[in-house]
Amino acid sequence: MYMENSTKELILRVAENLFATKGFSDTKISDISSRVQVSDSTVYEHFQNKEDILFTIPRKNTEKLIRLNESHLRGLVGAEVKLRKLIWNYLEFMTQNRDYTNLLLFDLRPTRAFYQTENHRLIREFTGIYRNVIIEGQKEGNFWPEVSPTLILNLIFGTIDLLLITWLIQEKPEDPLSLFAGLFDLVEHAVVRRSRESKNHDKRTQILNAAVKVFSELGFKKARIQDISKLAGVADGTIYKYFRSKEEILFTLPVENTKELIGIQREHLSGLKDTDLKLAVLLKDYLHYIQTHKDYSSIVYFDLRYNRAFYQTDAYQLFRDFARIFYDVIVDGISRQHFRAEVNPYVATKMIFGLTDHVVLSWIIFRRPRHITNLSDPICDLILNALSETHRPGVIS
Repeated sequence: MYMENSTKELILRVAENLFATKGFSDTKISDISSRVQVSDSTVYEHFQNKEDILFTIPRKNTEKLIRLNESHLRGLVGAEVKLRKLIWNYLEFMTQNRDYTNLLLFDLRPTRAFYQTENHRLIREFTGIYRNVIIEGQKEGNFWPEVSPTLILNLIFGTIDLLLITWLIQEKPEDPLSLFAGLFDLVEHAVVRRSRESKNHDKRTQILNAAVKVFSELGFKKARIQDISKLAGVADGTIYKYFRSKEEILFTLPVENTKELIGIQREHLSGLKDTDLKLAVLLKDYLHYIQTHKDYSSIVYFDLRYNRAFYQTDAYQLFRDFARIFYDVIVDGISRQHFRAEVNPYVATKMIFGLTDHVVLSWIIFRRPRHITNLSDPICDLILNALSETHRPGVIS
């Protein structure tokens, strides 16, 4: 029995390769039997004819895909996450099994008789996993319920078919998986209910913007949820849909702002090579952001900087990522000999933020100077003096 099964599997493997390389029409039973090193009659013991071999090949591959998908879906929560994983699995499998992809697209897809076979019913079982995830997303309210799951399946597999055909014929791109991000971006925007998400996002942003003003004016300790909800124009209960407590709102504020600032700085650093200029750009961007977000800056310095609990949050990790940009520029400057070899990058980074912290505190409390950005050049010069061999004259008046 084992020998029979192993012979049958070998016939299928050899046939898959021959059909893909020589073409189904040009491959003869004798080509298969010769490669397997059995007689033609042995091949006919397992298969009725060449077409029967062709129609049987998808079974093993489809069974592998079903097991793969079922295994990878375990523990995943949310239809969008599951759909992303399923599409990745299929694209990766087809890329890694080029012979089978050739057969499926050029010999099986255009053959009417294949759609009446038992093996095609297994493919329907495979796509049923995708269908169930789509239906799950619609029931959750995350995917558009008005769109037919069949239409969404056609969108996904039809797009992948054409991407793979171009890859097989023109070798473009070299790796189809490089197109996955663009593929899923389009699928996601086609099926996910963005209007609902945007509404929720806007409400959340509304609450955070109100919290910035309330915390800045009243101070975190005196501020109440009612004060935030009143300014945001929402019910108290609505706030608790997004945040568990006043403290969670406080610790969420730096996340959005720090991400924005990191994005600005990375964009402005792009293409710059001179480390003096990089550091100047970083400092000026930072002070400009503080100037234009005074309420938020007030919260950072009075409610976060000296709050022990803050240092255990995800927001603090983002702060560290932000500081790391300065640190990396200093390290780069030392390696290029733009800055002194004796400079300790860790201490230098602390110096930058220590200086700006105290300058900002004075600006917030005493309103001196009127515009903190007026101190950009003196601060830059002072820091560069500390890092460089050459003293910049006129920086200390």
